[in-house]
Amino acid sequence: MKNKFKKISSIIATKITRSVITKMNAGGGTNLPGRIARKIYPLILTELASQTKKDIIIVTGTNGKTTTAGFISGILSSADNTVAHNKMGANMLPGITCAIIDNASLTGKLNKDYTLLEIDEAYCTKAVDEFTPDLFLVTNLFRDQLDRYGELDTTAKKIREAIEKTAAKKQLKVALNADDPIVSFICKGIDNVDKFFYGFEKIQFLNQETDIAGAKEVAACACGCKLEYQKIFYGHVGHYRCCCGKHRPDTSVVANASIDINHTDLNIFSGQTGEFNVRLNMPGLYNAYNALGAIAVAINLKITKEKIIEGLSNYNTIFGRAETKLINGKTALIQLIKNPIGATEVLRTVREDKNSKLLIIINDDYADGRDVSWLWDANFELLNKYNKQVVASGIRAGDMAVRLKYAGISSENIYIEENIKKAVKHCINNLKDDEKLYILPTYTALLYLQKHYK
Repeated sequence: MKNKFKKISSIIATKITRSVITKMNAGGGTNLPGRIARKIYPLILTELASQTKKDIIIVTGTNGKTTTAGFISGILSSADNTVAHNKMGANMLPGITCAIIDNASLTGKLNKDYTLLEIDEAYCTKAVDEFTPDLFLVTNLFRDQLDRYGELDTTAKKIREAIEKTAAKKQLKVALNADDPIVSFICKGIDNVDKFFYGFEKIQFLNQETDIAGAKEVAACACGCKLEYQKIFYGHVGHYRCCCGKHRPDTSVVANASIDINHTDLNIFSGQTGEFNVRLNMPGLYNAYNALGAIAVAINLKITKEKIIEGLSNYNTIFGRAETKLINGKTALIQLIKNPIGATEVLRTVREDKNSKLLIIINDDYADGRDVSWLWDANFELLNKYNKQVVASGIRAGDMAVRLKYAGISSENIYIEENIKKAVKHCINNLKDDEKLYILPTYTALLYLQKHYK
């Protein structure tokens, strides 16, 4: 009886706190309410998640977690499933707890077919101590916020540990990006795991330069030898093999992609579904990979190709993940950047859009990562022929301006305005009706935009 009272109290306190925060326009209300819930009743996440009727699905990795989980949610919903999902992207334990409580009744009932959670790589091991997933999807692994996560092998070990912990309890399905050599072998030697792989055979950029050099990541085989690549799509992602015999795994879901600055066409093949085509109303190779990962999961869950197409077609972009918004009647596309690989792929799109204008907002709060040296690894040289004004804003606007200057952008074309609100106003006021403003913020800057430009 005492635990039931604590459980209900934690749910009520969370829902009230979240409602107050959102009504006061004081943020998304995903962190504090979850902390309160966990303080009142530490078992709240465990007890709610355990009520999931079908599967608990985890999405983790460096880039694309929010968008990939959003794609999966849309597909599952199109197939008439109910889904509990941390769609706001709050992917640490307080945010996850808050999201699950949002989907629960006041009496603590979670009447959902699936629980779908994107989880911060560093929190995976803690999360699986509180609930037991049925399926893991690992998107990719790149250097990201080294002051928080450490190097790539550290992040990979954390995810592997979470998979090992889960597989020790039950049979676990794991979806892996075959084109990422770090991800594809992350489960090697773990028993009780059913692995399935997805990847691209061919990628074509339409009306874009194809020889753009992106940020590189070091990828070596466990034997110590350097991997040899037949194809490199970006970073260390592509078709690879090693002299020791290790190579890119065979894929159960394979695709070709044609990528334009406004949309992406995917040609998918799987033994379960046969061949089908999907159009994403989103640009970028990174989003093609996000969609392919979601498709692979859906096929494994026996969702029909018709429902997959429907779910992706009905997908509503999540704030800051290639979302197009109107600000004072002008078009703006907001795309979160947080590491060299992701930033470079976004810059490719900006460069090729002849009607683009650019605002980059760099903060260095804890959630962004204090170390902004990654700006020097991102390929801002893509903009060296971008003869337009680029606006740098945020706490580290000066650092961003210096990086742009070294990338070859004329000082006359670099405008510094640390105040985000003033920077957005400046850009919108100078944007022509046929132009699009690309806003590239780090995480806390994204939260600011989310709060002030709904």
